[in-house]
Amino acid sequence: MTGRHIVDFNTALGLRLGADGETIELLAKAPEHQIGDGMVHLAVLTTLGEVAAAHAVNAPVVPSALTVNFLRPAPIGPLTAKGKVLVRGRRLATAEGEVSAEGKLVAKVTVTFAMVG
Repeated sequence: MTGRHIVDFNTALGLRLGADGETIELLAKAPEHQIGDGMVHLAVLTTLGEVAAAHAVNAPVVPSALTVNFLRPAPIGPLTAKGKVLVRGRRLATAEGEVSAEGKLVAKVTVTFAMVG
């Protein structure tokens, strides 16, 4: 994510910016989104949380460290993520992205970003 635009990888994955301009959305139903019996792959959840966190920073960034906590299995279907900046400096920013499915928090991603612009 650079500024307010989702870049090609994220578009190919199916991510889109919600109508509120803050939420990142994904309808996880494609085979590449799934693992096991009707569950969303952890890489999809991680990406969704990281993109939401980057969107909250609202500047060109690249991840330099990432921690993810998977709280419960995410069923196939609509997913949403919202980001929040925790700390922002001149060179680094730390933000988190919370990923939800069916109104329940399924993953929390904390990312330290290097500012690149």
